[in-house]
Amino acid sequence: MLGYHQRMSLDRLLEAARADPTTVRDWLRANPPEHFRHTLAHVATRVTEGEDFFIAMREFLDQFMIRPDGRRQEAIDDVPSTTGDARHDAFLAGLAEHLAWHHSLHLPTWTNDPTRFLDRFWFVSSVRGFRAILIAHSPAAFRRRGIFVHPDSLVRY
Repeated sequence: MLGYHQRMSLDRLLEAARADPTTVRDWLRANPPEHFRHTLAHVATRVTEGEDFFIAMREFLDQFMIRPDGRRQEAIDDVPSTTGDARHDAFLAGLAEHLAWHHSLHLPTWTNDPTRFLDRFWFVSSVRGFRAILIAHSPAAFRRRGIFVHPDSLVRY
């Protein structure tokens, strides 16, 4: 529970946010970084160096969403090295296919490599009660690889 001073600080922040309609995302679109370094290949490299797969993947998605449309294709084109985990390798291919479909990009040929498909189903959530939901709502690019993930986990704002 927030204390009095924390509530007051939060109230001031919310008031300031309402007064200025510019969001961080709007600002980044108007002032894009000079160099976008996050690619799916970069995600694989980070994971092999010991970083958490889902953190690296979410950071990639954050940067992908603020890229100008003309710079999105390069984020999925390079072939990611193997991460040492077949599930993550297949996930990266599914993510590339999913993004290509939703953003009218060319599907990289590396996404159809047989090593980018799983032999056993992988439910990304470990909560057994979510399995039916994941089967019903998982994007096709992931389902066809044997991966069941909720589409909301692929959306970044």
